Amino acid sequence: MRHMEITKQKNYQQSFDLACATIKGMNPEERAKKAGADYQKGKDGERIIVHFFSEPYHIQFPQIEFSSPGKKIVSLVTRILLLHYLIRADGNPMAGNWVAYKDIPGGLLYAGVFARRVTEPLQRKFGRSARLFQEVGTKSGGEPAGIGDSSFILKAFPCVPLQYILWEGDDEFPPSAQLLFDTSVDHYLTLEDIVVLGQVTTGRLINRALL
Repeated sequence: MRHMEITKQKNYQQSFDLACATIKGMNPEERAKKAGADYQKGKDGERIIVHFFSEPYHIQFPQIEFSSPGKKIVSLVTRILLLHYLIRADGNPMAGNWVAYKDIPGGLLYAGVFARRVTEPLQRKFGRSARLFQEVGTKSGGEPAGIGDSSFILKAFPCVPLQYILWEGDDEFPPSAQLLFDTSVDHYLTLEDIVVLGQVTTGRLINRALL
């Protein structure tokens, strides 16, 4: 298990280094505009401020340094997601149509991984308590969506909303949880990043339920 964790960390570090090298060759002002983020230019260089779950993250260029007023440390996974979002964003407007992960182009191939890491843990934790799920969603900044037994929409990035829906289980039917995405999501994140984002968000919701 320890070896797996070290390998995973190494892969994340490589991914981060590659993302840093990629964004250094790009125009920060244009990247901010395409991603719905704020851009500032000052004596100490350029800065992009992008909101990730309503928390402002500052990325300083050209040194690619991260900071956030509410966080002492910006985790490696968060840094990777922020950079990947800024690199991939193409300014495509949101469609207002929701799709499951498997219905995103190419998503069917990783649908099993997505279910194991993202929706099944939610079913196990909240499957018998839609009320708790709604409470946790609201505490996390979610807007009620009025679907299923419990549902809410969270804004992960300015152009990446997430819609969570839960149907409570009973003696006849098992619980069911869904995470839906705007059809424009692949203009902003890769399939792999979408799984990581879903996993991060699921972890946050479950942890918040324990408080």
